[in-house]
Amino acid sequence: MAIGDRSSGYFNDKRETMPPEERRNYLDGKLGEFVQYAHKHSKTVRGKLEAAGIKPEEIKTIDDLQRLPLITKFDLVEMQKANLPFGGFEGVPLNEMRRIYVLPGLIYEPGEWTYSDTRWAEAMYACGFRPGDIAQNTFNYHMWPFAFMLDESLKMLGCTTVPTGVGNTQMQVTIMHQLKVTGYVGTPSFLMSIAERAGTMGFDLRKDFCLEVGFVGAEMLPESLRQRLEGDFGMTIRQCYGTVDVGCLGYECMEKHGMHVPDDVIVEIVDPDTGKRVPNGSPGEIVATNFNHTFPMIRYATGDLSFISEEPCPCGRTSTRLMKILGRTDQVTKVRGTFIHPWQTDELMTKYPEVDKYQVVVTRSGYTDEMAFLVELADESVDKTRLKGRLEKDIQDALNLKGEVEFVRRGVIFDKAKKIEDKRKWE
Repeated sequence: MAIGDRSSGYFNDKRETMPPEERRNYLDGKLGEFVQYAHKHSKTVRGKLEAAGIKPEEIKTIDDLQRLPLITKFDLVEMQKANLPFGGFEGVPLNEMRRIYVLPGLIYEPGEWTYSDTRWAEAMYACGFRPGDIAQNTFNYHMWPFAFMLDESLKMLGCTTVPTGVGNTQMQVTIMHQLKVTGYVGTPSFLMSIAERAGTMGFDLRKDFCLEVGFVGAEMLPESLRQRLEGDFGMTIRQCYGTVDVGCLGYECMEKHGMHVPDDVIVEIVDPDTGKRVPNGSPGEIVATNFNHTFPMIRYATGDLSFISEEPCPCGRTSTRLMKILGRTDQVTKVRGTFIHPWQTDELMTKYPEVDKYQVVVTRSGYTDEMAFLVELADESVDKTRLKGRLEKDIQDALNLKGEVEFVRRGVIFDKAKKIEDKRKWE
């Protein structure tokens, strides 16, 4: 069937083009209702408000949010350790949840029974996905929520989804060719892997494939990689930004000038030390408030740095835009689409008395992330071959990523060295 115009239109034209003041009033109204709901149904949210001496009815506008403390990933982890499975953040009973997702580090996240969040669908429409597309979703369906979120969103758009998940590149190439897939969903580096494998299999990327649009995320998108893939396949690629905890927070339109903040979320840019908002155009930490009644997050601090622009976009959308992800506030590092936290690597290495010091080093070979664990031993007489095998297996199991262990001499890792050293260079 013929696919409609990919370069114009909106998923929800009324909301996406509403005047900024009208959008502000709309979000203020949703926020007041949401805070009162979360206070009533989420034990941890209620505790945080009471600890701050704030009554839920006092939070009426976006400006009032600054009175509330930030929630960090570390808070989620510590709360869950003390109160399994969700740390008291959940806003509905367990028997009303459709799924329970399991994130790296054994972090549990409840999934909604009925999926009503349209932010990813809004993002994918802006990227060019249209009814009739056959979309190959290569994000991981195993335990994590992101692939399911995009799967539901593709359904909202009238697309047919091929839920391949990640890996098995040769089969991915065959599926993409035989089913005449028109849309790719996944990381940009995995699409590059598919393109390279297709070349070794004798395919011509333009003649033998039907890809027209790509929706990529979970890792940085170098402009050189975008241009190469768009040129090789003859397709359009746009990127998104978000987290599994709060969902979609930004997406590119065809104008490719920053990432539009979706309508049903509040995004603030704050000073990470004070939690107070910084002026538009100034860099700060991205903090998000969603309206998810199942897992309410109010002022969730992502740890990512960016800045906001309110300049009009030629596409006609009137939302603010995140202009660029500038880096992190901490040592947390995203490797092949997965966040690696220092507490995770600490927990892993403390199981090994043979290890005196360690450091994770992240590099990039071409367009592929590589992760190495540099290890100083407490006793050089240990069986290094056996220890290396055990460590690499535990790294894969704990982080869902391959990490190569490299034993280094004593003194190579400085006492105050970063636990995770990111040596990648971005354009």
